[in-house]
Amino acid sequence: MRHFPEGRARPRVEKGTSAQAGVTGSRYHGKMTASLRHRSALWFSPRLVRALVATALLGCDSATAGNNQTPNVELVTDVVATGLDTVWELAWGPDGFIWMTERGGRISRMDPQTGSRTTVGQVDVAEIGEGGLMGLTFHPDFATQPWVYVAHTLSNGGTQNRVVRMRYNGTTIAAPEVIVQGIAGSSIHNGSRLAIGPDRFLYVTTGDASDGPIAQNRENLAGKILRLTLDGQPAPGNPFGTRIYSFGHRNPQGMVFATDGTLYITEHGPSDNDEVNRVEAGRNYGWPTAHGRCDGDIGPGELSFCGANAVAEPMAIWTPTIAPAGVAYYDHALIPGFRRSLLFGTLKDETLYRLQLSSDGRSVESTEKLFDGDFGRLRAVLVAPDGSIYLGTSNRDGRGSPTSTDDRIIRIRPR
Repeated sequence: MRHFPEGRARPRVEKGTSAQAGVTGSRYHGKMTASLRHRSALWFSPRLVRALVATALLGCDSATAGNNQTPNVELVTDVVATGLDTVWELAWGPDGFIWMTERGGRISRMDPQTGSRTTVGQVDVAEIGEGGLMGLTFHPDFATQPWVYVAHTLSNGGTQNRVVRMRYNGTTIAAPEVIVQGIAGSSIHNGSRLAIGPDRFLYVTTGDASDGPIAQNRENLAGKILRLTLDGQPAPGNPFGTRIYSFGHRNPQGMVFATDGTLYITEHGPSDNDEVNRVEAGRNYGWPTAHGRCDGDIGPGELSFCGANAVAEPMAIWTPTIAPAGVAYYDHALIPGFRRSLLFGTLKDETLYRLQLSSDGRSVESTEKLFDGDFGRLRAVLVAPDGSIYLGTSNRDGRGSPTSTDDRIIRIRPR
């Protein structure tokens, strides 16, 4: 079986190529609901993008479309930062600035109004393939406990990943304090998205480090979702009494909590079955024996494994794969038609996806594609407190086609 780490090249398919999405697994066709084609400009003057969502819902059939169509919305995009190198994370800081990581190790703060950027630190990382500096988040009491948490790759008798925290003094970050180490790493499949949950614990995604069976080994931290105290210990109430919250993951690249506390992840499949999952404590998500839904599409062993292990099935799947990356939850009045949606960027498909969730958040009612191919590889997605959406490109990661201004941060707002 062929494996495609992060999508080596975007497939230039004709319209009509099908992908699977939504709770019913229905087929959909089509490509684009919004378009910008001015990659060479250093700065975009704001441009009108007409997202005619009501007529371009994708990934749903008549049973799932219903009255869930978004009314017409006019979106304006502008580039707020250029000249970056493989933006991995965008996070809204408690100081009102956008914090970002670049895979080579730089952490910066950016003024969202002016785009001016200040470097606050450089983490010593091993940028090996997909590895390097990755996820970032903040202590929930940042005003009194100004800890910045990051995940990164290092070479220490082999490739590993770890989670560290660093104090911010208002100008720079201090030396890292290791809170979790020895997570298996590789040139591919490192996971490493971070989030603070509503329970005030630290959640970490880890990939299988290109060793599929390790995802089923509950003695190993790779191929898991971890749930930690703020100093890196197993969080109270974890299902196995360890740091592990869920297992059977291949390469979870995005993670977000909805406003009701539900945890969602995006996850890379091999050459089939990219996934969006709703994460529950103690559940087995099936990799490497189960790909996507428990439907036997990769052989009869999948069905028996799913039955024996109560495998949690994804909410949405994509074959051919799209390489879903950073994900955000949208529930802001600025774009009313986007409320109760997951927004995630894709690397291989170079598109912003919007999944309209059901009222209980357990299924996908419709799927929409935005800015299809307009900015290249999209790895980071952020929803700001004012409802604006920010995207970080990943065109200099070795698999993209960078322009002279890449990598960039792009803002999306209604007109």
